[in-house]
Amino acid sequence: MSGRQIYSLRRRLVGLLIAVVALLWSLSAAVAFRTAHGEADELFDAQMVQVAETLLAIVAAGGPGQVAHEMAEHQHDYQLPVAFQAWQRDETGSGWHLLVRSAEMTDVPATREAGFDEHEQQGALWRFYTVDHDHGRYRVIVGQQHATRYRLAGEIALHLLLPILIGLPLIAIGIWVVVGRALRPVDTVARAVGGLDARHLAPVRIDGPLPAEIAPLVGSLDALVVRLAEALDNERRFTADAAHELRTPLAALRIQAQVACRSIESGARQHALEQVLSGVERMTHLVEQLLTLARLDPDATLPDGEWVDLAELTRSVCSTLAPQALRREQSLSLDDRGAMPVTGNHWWLEVLVRNLVDNALRYTPLGGEVHVLVDAVGRRLVVSDNGPGIDPVLRDTMLTRFARGAEADAGGCGLGLSIVARIVTILGARLDFGQGLPRPGGGEGLAVVLTFPPTIASSGG
Repeated sequence: MSGRQIYSLRRRLVGLLIAVVALLWSLSAAVAFRTAHGEADELFDAQMVQVAETLLAIVAAGGPGQVAHEMAEHQHDYQLPVAFQAWQRDETGSGWHLLVRSAEMTDVPATREAGFDEHEQQGALWRFYTVDHDHGRYRVIVGQQHATRYRLAGEIALHLLLPILIGLPLIAIGIWVVVGRALRPVDTVARAVGGLDARHLAPVRIDGPLPAEIAPLVGSLDALVVRLAEALDNERRFTADAAHELRTPLAALRIQAQVACRSIESGARQHALEQVLSGVERMTHLVEQLLTLARLDPDATLPDGEWVDLAELTRSVCSTLAPQALRREQSLSLDDRGAMPVTGNHWWLEVLVRNLVDNALRYTPLGGEVHVLVDAVGRRLVVSDNGPGIDPVLRDTMLTRFARGAEADAGGCGLGLSIVARIVTILGARLDFGQGLPRPGGGEGLAVVLTFPPTIASSGG
């Protein structure tokens, strides 16, 4: 795992959740402040109207001293800092005379707009309310700084959100505990996988229910473990069988070489050397088959292969193996009924045909007959011989590694049909055994029939 960045899923989840909670808290604070400010504006405007009406009544009924006294009491009751001006129209009706004002106000009218008005005064933003009385004889102007409203709105919002702010650490602790408990099955699966024995692989054992998000992972791990266990078992069996198969011919080669070294007569020496060469040839064939099977042994699938004319490939294989048939005085015939395009790897198909024909030649006696049929219409490849055949009861076992027929001394190594079966599975074709050519002494040999489905064979040529 070197070079791979590792992070804690628990810490990341907790961090993200806390960040989301903090963001939502911030948005809630902003909304609460705006809401509180709006409510405060409505409340303060209502209070300003109430103060203005009260102050107007006082002005109309009393003097400036009474106005100042009542206004001070009003501000104390409501705790609302409000500046004010009280004006009286002069007798000529052309101007206004200032009756009383608060310390924050100047000697000039704060605003000339009726009702609510906002503008700056002495470098601060103010909100004013103007009301007239008794046909415009008296005018009262009350005002309040916006900074006061903002401060009060902030205090209200803080009081609303303070419990959440105090509870944020508690929320973080709760998230940490909950996420830890939710991720406990992941730790359980990790410990179970870490406890697997490489020598005895078995599905992951988890006690108790699994979350729906983790169950597919465990299922995939179990499937992988099963496939890996099967692959390891096959590898062990293959290694053991290959070691056994190689040990016998190597021992025979050693014995024949020792005989050749110790023989005084030239005839005995020559016979021993010929046996050595025969053994080397058999070993070469065995090694080639083992290497071929090793290349096919992994979980191979059908590649995006090219279209291969099976008839042409079969002709090439038969011409290559014709000298082998001539040495054994065998008849090798080919019935080619037209081109038969098959999709797949050219090398695989060549190994498939060569193993079938080579097996037939090896297990057919001297002077025997091998017939190869390429049926493009029926999408079949049939290799028939008049050899000893295979007992129907044993035919399934003949597709396993190192399984041999009745003629164990035919020079085969028991891998040919195993290789054929593996390639047939990869190509998606079907392998069947049938009755072969008639034997001179009675009975029939063996026929191996390969049928390629429509998805494999092409009808267009």
